Amino acid sequence: MNLLSIFLFFVCSIFIPKKIEHKFYVSTTTIEFREEKNIIQITCQLFIDDVEKSLNRYQEGIKLAPDSNKQGIDKLLKKSLKKSILISIDGETTDLIYIGREYKNDILQCYFEANAPASSQNLSIENRTFFDLFEDQQNIIHYKNKSIRKSFLLYSENDSTTFSLF
Repeated sequence: MNLLSIFLFFVCSIFIPKKIEHKFYVSTTTIEFREEKNIIQITCQLFIDDVEKSLNRYQEGIKLAPDSNKQGIDKLLKKSLKKSILISIDGETTDLIYIGREYKNDILQCYFEANAPASSQNLSIENRTFFDLFEDQQNIIHYKNKSIRKSFLLYSENDSTTFSLF
């Protein structure tokens, strides 16, 4: 009986996947307008395994949580996200300032800021994060200021939205 148990354990371990991938490909980006400071705060929430897959296209061997190379990952992450997330305020493209990142369970949270002129009225966001990796990727955008909350769903055929800051 003992040999049979050992045999079944090894047979089952061969057919059970070591790492089960999630079936939903989604990111969440929260944009908060701080009118009193004239800044826009941006938080991106991404699945760690998706980020690893994306970054390994640029440099093999990238591992997150724990990091295989913190400075290298920061550099690649900034470059990758600044290419896939574009913010415009009143039609003018705005430079995203990378603040940092942290892990929360299986999620990587990245923080950015953008300066917003005092007279800003409208914000446009294009978010193409992971569209080149996953056919069914969706990117959820949440916007809030002191009195307004709005949400948008972006996907490969509809990768941008424009809305009023007020």
